[in-house]
Amino acid sequence: MFACPKCKNFTNAPVGQKRRRCSYCGHIIDISRAQCAHFDSPEAAQHAVKEFNASRGGDEFQRAVERSREKIRSLVPRERVSGAGLVEEGTRTLQTGKRRVLLNLLEQSASQKPCSLDEFAELCRRHNLDWSWVEEQLIKLSNQGVIIFPRPWSIRIVQTQSHSKAKKSASADITGEVRHFLHEHGGSAKVSDIISHFSDRGIAESLVDKALDKMMRSGEIYQPSASEVKLID
Repeated sequence: MFACPKCKNFTNAPVGQKRRRCSYCGHIIDISRAQCAHFDSPEAAQHAVKEFNASRGGDEFQRAVERSREKIRSLVPRERVSGAGLVEEGTRTLQTGKRRVLLNLLEQSASQKPCSLDEFAELCRRHNLDWSWVEEQLIKLSNQGVIIFPRPWSIRIVQTQSHSKAKKSASADITGEVRHFLHEHGGSAKVSDIISHFSDRGIAESLVDKALDKMMRSGEIYQPSASEVKLID
């Protein structure tokens, strides 16, 4: 059992699990960095989670952490094992198109069945994807309905790139999505940035141009410069 560093609510995960999604705020917790209290059964852990959330843990949680640490220390060998030679060199990946690499990894590892967050984090490491960036993208993809968390420590992709591209190719209007993008960027953005953003999602440049042209004609946006568009307040 451990506390989410973002919302401070307590939750749990199986022993050995390194990451899980917080059931309260959606943050992906790095369990290896959290103070953890271990219990002998899932039922005992669930009972403690409810009890500690009701009281916000306090000193009792710290005492539980210390008890579990002492128990673990008694089981750990005194001799340290060197990790030299055990680290596998990761596969080099170009920094451009990181989102495309991430979606490819999701399709390969989590399309047929759920993939644990630990296994997926290792795949990302091998492809030189920074986990903090990956975590942000996973939360965005979850909000967009591209991936789901069947369990708090596993992910599965439900909308593949090929499905997304086919869907967007058949769509004649992405005006709403362009409008949302501009709102998220303070009301203005470079046209090249808009095209790049939607290109990474498999949306053709022609559809972006069509949406911008429609918004321009309807008076929703204007061009303060040749390379930029801005929402009209």
